[in-house]
Amino acid sequence: MTPYSETLLTPSKIRQMIPSGILLGIGDDFFISHLQEKPEFNYLKYPFRIDCYVAAYCEEGSVDCSVNLTDYHLTAGTLLLFIPGNIVKITEDCHLHLTLICASSSFIAGIGINPSKFLIEAMDVLRDPCIHLSSDETGMLEKYVNLAIDITKTNPQFLKESIGGLVSSVFYQFAGFLADSKQRQDMEAPMRTSRQRQMLEQFIKLAVNDHAHEHLAGYYADKMCVTPKYLSKIVKETSGRSVHDWLSELLILDAKNMLRHSDMTIKEISVRLNFPSQSFFFRFFKNHTGQTPTQYREE
Repeated sequence: MTPYSETLLTPSKIRQMIPSGILLGIGDDFFISHLQEKPEFNYLKYPFRIDCYVAAYCEEGSVDCSVNLTDYHLTAGTLLLFIPGNIVKITEDCHLHLTLICASSSFIAGIGINPSKFLIEAMDVLRDPCIHLSSDETGMLEKYVNLAIDITKTNPQFLKESIGGLVSSVFYQFAGFLADSKQRQDMEAPMRTSRQRQMLEQFIKLAVNDHAHEHLAGYYADKMCVTPKYLSKIVKETSGRSVHDWLSELLILDAKNMLRHSDMTIKEISVRLNFPSQSFFFRFFKNHTGQTPTQYREE
């Protein structure tokens, strides 16, 4: 086991692991590659945190990986989506052909994409990033990739702008796929008004950034200039989950990662996550997982 220290995987680091050629590349901000060989696992021996946007579409073969400490088996016809903040570990025993698309957060921001517009869909990806594409969705993805490669060959002068527009279209297209899928799966979900959706998105964004040191609804309500009671009502009605549920999920994810992949003591982890005491952290962890931190670490 190694000391807990997160490796942030950026587009440039991902490029270093790819043995085959890059089909399309724009500096260190964006690239597309068809991966048909085993990647170099210099950065993948231990869990790492994604610091960019990645789409990996498996065309053939399979690979086992864990995303946010949940195991997935990627096979032909599936799309694995990583967003900034995902914690990932990939097995070294893999054989697959996949299309890999990678974009830095700064590239996405620079082309005018506002991820908060579909942050709810992004949070669904955070919980379940492995998506089985339909034949129509697969065909759409292939068209986007082929068009991007053709643009590279014909329009190098405004390459970044052209690819930026295409990537923007891809983001919104697949956000639509996710939203449609979510709607089909849960027709009973309460309707969200635009104002409710904006408030939920704002809360989730704050929670992702601040959950490690702020555990109470009052903090987020103050930041959003509403009462804790009103925030709790809106979050529950629009997401089906309480403020406490959202914050607890994020805290448990961080705690599990530190317990499984670090030498930090349980006391050090409880301090890192701003629990008032080690015993409080023990009770919190067991209530949410059915195990003590020690039992989880020793599994």
